[in-house]
Order: sequence, then C-alpha cells, then structure tokens
Amino acid sequence: MARGTRTFAIRSATHEDLKAIVGIYNWAVNQTFATIDSEPLGTEEAAAWWEAHGKRSKLIVSTDDGGVIGWARLFPWNQRGFDIVEDLVYVDPVHQGRGIGRALLAELIKEARGLGYRTIVATIATDNRAGLQLHSKLGFEVVGTIRDAAHKFDRWMDITLVQLALEERS
Repeated sequence: MARGTRTFAIRSATHEDLKAIVGIYNWAVNQTFATIDSEPLGTEEAAAWWEAHGKRSKLIVSTDDGGVIGWARLFPWNQRGFDIVEDLVYVDPVHQGRGIGRALLAELIKEARGLGYRTIVATIATDNRAGLQLHSKLGFEVVGTIRDAAHKFDRWMDITLVQLALEERS
C-alpha cells in the first residue's frame, strides 16, 4: 500500500510481532480513548491473548521497513450463541493519517467474509472520533450507544456500537 512516497505492507502477524503490537496497544491505553482499558497489557496477559486466537480469528499487522506500525484483530464477539465477529484497529501514533487504519480494516472485512461471518461489530469509545469516522467510511452503521459504560481518565465514557452487514439479510 502506498500513500505519497511512503509505503507500508499488510501481512498476518507472527509471534515475533507481539512486543510491537503490545507497545502500540499500551500507548493507546495510556494516552487515548481508543480503548476503554485503563491498565496496560502485561507480558503474561499478552501471551494469553496471543494463545486465544482460534480458527475464526485473524490478527494482521502493517509494516514499514520491516517494523510493525499498526495492527488489527478480528475475533468472535464475546456473546454466547452469537455468530458475530468484532474488530480492533490500532496504528502507531507516529504513522496515523497515512491510510493504514483504513487498509487494515478493509483487510479484516475481506477476512471476515472469507471466514463465513455475516456481521462485524466494533465497540468504540464515543470520544474516539477517528475510530468512528474510520468505520463509517467503510460502511459501518451506528446501532446504539451504551451510556457510562467505562471509567477512564477520571470520567465516565459512552461506548458506540457500530455494525457492518457482510451480506444482505434474508
């Protein structure tokens, strides 16, 4: 993928990428509303998180000159009985605004179709305008808001639920 003279690539994540993935995520935890998590991911938690990936999940990274500059994850939504997948997209702050998040999310949409899912959802902090815009540009629709869903940075946050139907309803 290219934007201007800068290029980046997207590929499946490997275990060697985990340290960079966690670094990008923990920056978002400590500095932004991109995640409702308020505690950085520890080494043991990261290892367990990595091991939790199954056949109907996907973890991809964006790289620039070999280093991980963004990542995205597709995983079954944690609601028993649902056949829905949820996405996460994070980009290193130094590389934001280059189209990396959009490319990662577009790839996850393609992967979700290939895995046979009908619906993708994302739970996005309502204050995360960039996350909401990214999803909207790729066809996600707002389906609801959960008020006062999480407490971070000394205040309560709302969560917006967005959804993308991957095929027409029958």
